[in-house]
Amino acid sequence: MDLGAPGSRRDQRKRSGFMTKAEAISDMQASQAAKAAGSYVEPTKLTVGRYLEDWIAAGSGGVRESTLRGYRVCVERHIVPRIGAVPLQAVTRLQIQAMYGDLSRSGNTRWTGGLSAKSVHNVQICLHTALEEAVRNRLLAHNPSDGSHKKPRDRPEMRCWTLGELRVFLTAAAGSHDSALYRMAAQTGMRRGELLGLRWRDLDLERGVASVRQQWSRQGGTLRLGPPKTRNALRSIDLDIGTVEMLRNHRAVHEFERRSWGEEYRTDLDLVFGGVHGGPQDPDVVYRRFARLVRRLSQQSGIQTIRMHDLRHTHATLLLEDGLDAKYVSERLGHDSVQTTLELYGHVTSRRRRDAAKRIGAMVDGLAATEICDPAVTPDGPGAQRAGF
Repeated sequence: MDLGAPGSRRDQRKRSGFMTKAEAISDMQASQAAKAAGSYVEPTKLTVGRYLEDWIAAGSGGVRESTLRGYRVCVERHIVPRIGAVPLQAVTRLQIQAMYGDLSRSGNTRWTGGLSAKSVHNVQICLHTALEEAVRNRLLAHNPSDGSHKKPRDRPEMRCWTLGELRVFLTAAAGSHDSALYRMAAQTGMRRGELLGLRWRDLDLERGVASVRQQWSRQGGTLRLGPPKTRNALRSIDLDIGTVEMLRNHRAVHEFERRSWGEEYRTDLDLVFGGVHGGPQDPDVVYRRFARLVRRLSQQSGIQTIRMHDLRHTHATLLLEDGLDAKYVSERLGHDSVQTTLELYGHVTSRRRRDAAKRIGAMVDGLAATEICDPAVTPDGPGAQRAGF
């Protein structure tokens, strides 16, 4: 068939496998129309697996290194073993949905069983992003993964401490090497990497503000300083008076350590929560110290066992339960949107809705019980004669 425009140079293609001449003519006309409309896709023998390997090698469209690492896991562990051999232009929505069903049943590569709905959806995000790139590069006419997996509505309820449990923990941690780090985590909701990357120059103790500008995290197996998790994670956080005083005391401790270590102290990094030598701490080591303390307190005081990241959830939950606006809490946490905050902390907002119903009921019942009247019809009011007093 000739796909060249009328009056232009001939562009001949061959295609076979049609049952009838009518089918062949119909396919030729569809291809000519697509070519004229600019939506024609050149046939290719490229497989899903080969395409995804090339896409990962090219950087997946320039995403962050941590995102690229997650995409690589999705491709190598979950997608390629299941549909990697399928020709890219032949993969269907049904095949993709069947893959997600298999992942839900037996996709866990560490333990027996399947992946959670959220983990399966992460695979969908990766595959959909990759196939969108294929559409833009004219390798596909449309994205077959569109609508293949719905985002889970219900997230697991966050584990967090009550105010009493948090006080027990902070009291027990007082005087330890990490006491200032723990209080800062609980009072600001900052992520572990953000705390470990915080510099003294990022703190304005006179105004009581901490600015998140970088994080210390593991990227590609190597610990390094880099930008925060997302663009919205670049933020300023108000500090309470107690935390400001704690930071001032913590700085005095750092000054003592700096003088003790002399020239070996890492003043160049300017880290607030560095090691005794001023250098960065391994996030995993910091977490293990936290976990040991929590386990001991759980046995002694009965507080529930949580992860260090759950101090962030505790911070957000306590703010929301105290009635603070979800938008402010979202900005404080550095979430991409208020919707993310509402989805994560739906257990709090549902309690607040119930509390609101109780409060409005108490308000109305209170008005009825005290028989408060409209001032216009009180015995001494201007409507007294009209009301019959």
